[in-house]
Amino acid sequence: MSTPDIPAHLVGCPRSGGLVVPWVTPSTREGIALFGQLTDLAVAVCLLEECCQICGNRLLDRAVLFARESDLRLQCTPEPPVCPPCAAYSIRACPMLAGSQTHYRATTHPALAGTPPTTGALLRQGASAEPWHAVWVRIYDVINHPILPETLAASWRRIPPLRIRPVTTGRGQSAA
Repeated sequence: MSTPDIPAHLVGCPRSGGLVVPWVTPSTREGIALFGQLTDLAVAVCLLEECCQICGNRLLDRAVLFARESDLRLQCTPEPPVCPPCAAYSIRACPMLAGSQTHYRATTHPALAGTPPTTGALLRQGASAEPWHAVWVRIYDVINHPILPETLAASWRRIPPLRIRPVTTGRGQSAA
């Protein structure tokens, strides 16, 4: 997978391997970005303060919620929102969203040895990637996830989304 062009508003952000390190991505003490890992605190800040998980800026009039096929049935996602420009970048840069990764990591990141994974991460370890969708919303409700009650989620159950569009097929292929 080639490194996608970085949007202008992300040019000054930290990078790793040519990719922008999302605002919610933790790093080791040595500065290694732990892509695919999220902290509960960063997720809560993004959801509750309506901030983009990639650039950290406040959301304006629209947001994109990336949702797995199973999230669509629940009408909520534990993924923090992204602003539209960061959504376009993420679809090209994130291996899961770009369709180049067919399975979740089978183990936790080596830098997290001894740190217990989140319940959501445990449920997905080694599992096949599900199809991803971009759920466009103006607003969302923050709820406790119906299956993982200790996890916050963005819900569109009460507020119909502007649109929902497939991003990947879940078989390592982009839907585009």
